[in-house]
Amino acid sequence: MNIISLGLINAFFRTTSLISPKLSSRLAFKLFCTTIKPNTKSKKYQAMLSASESTFIGATRHQISYGNGYIAAYEFDSEKASRNIGNDNSELNTALLVHGWQSHARHLHKLIQPLQHKGYRVIALDLPGHGESSGRTFHIPMAVSALHAIKDTFGEFDVILSHSLGGAVVATALAGTITEHTKLHTSKIVLISPPNSVKKIFDDFAAMVGLSDKARYYMEDIVVKLSGKRTDDFNVADQLQTTQSSLLVLHAPDDKEVPFSEAQQIKDTNPTSILKPMPGLGHRRIIASDEVVLAAVEFISPSLPPNR
Repeated sequence: MNIISLGLINAFFRTTSLISPKLSSRLAFKLFCTTIKPNTKSKKYQAMLSASESTFIGATRHQISYGNGYIAAYEFDSEKASRNIGNDNSELNTALLVHGWQSHARHLHKLIQPLQHKGYRVIALDLPGHGESSGRTFHIPMAVSALHAIKDTFGEFDVILSHSLGGAVVATALAGTITEHTKLHTSKIVLISPPNSVKKIFDDFAAMVGLSDKARYYMEDIVVKLSGKRTDDFNVADQLQTTQSSLLVLHAPDDKEVPFSEAQQIKDTNPTSILKPMPGLGHRRIIASDEVVLAAVEFISPSLPPNR
């Protein structure tokens, strides 16, 4: 969002907040939840697509229906399955990859082959409104519904790895915060550059677009009507306390999008978790780092049971 467009948006919401706070809150929430197709002409984006192509060419593609449309999912057999040790995927450990805001499954491509090598069947998905999934709307309750649809299709996940806002989705699904869904279960979690406070994300957005306090209050009401919860209830650190999963957090101290202090809060609230600083990798470069991939894969799978 450039300075000129942000200035116009700010002026619009400052005006509508005064005239009709409820209308302003509805329009702001719609904007907050709207995803934008990536710039396919970007050199960085084209480079990422090229780098991921050799991995994704081997994926089995699925289109999975859920309450808000359909989810695109990509299934990668483990190397053990490809060596014909058996055709029953229930005997294979399953790893789920969950990307972040304004991203999609291909951004996590560097994790896939190392996980396959460790014997995992890998499932990567495009979250609602992202990639090849339907729509252009995303919010956490939708994403949790999508994860349950993935679980119903492929079975339980042995490990889950996520980047950025995907970590908030994972924490919410594991905690069972959305009461219409049961808790998901997994043995190990890797959060890469996760936010901690969803409330802070909302408050920062409201301040950026110029919402009044009253309009922000009504925007909170929209969240409650949608999910039955307030933004405070989606705090990642607190939600993870309700799980029994082992946790690794990888975060760059120089991250300008999600401060390192957010990862530290998750660690402080979950003392048995491991926090590994990854200096110099920012918020997005971190998922392309060989060092990060190695740390993640070694944490979730130092060894597998002999029958796996």
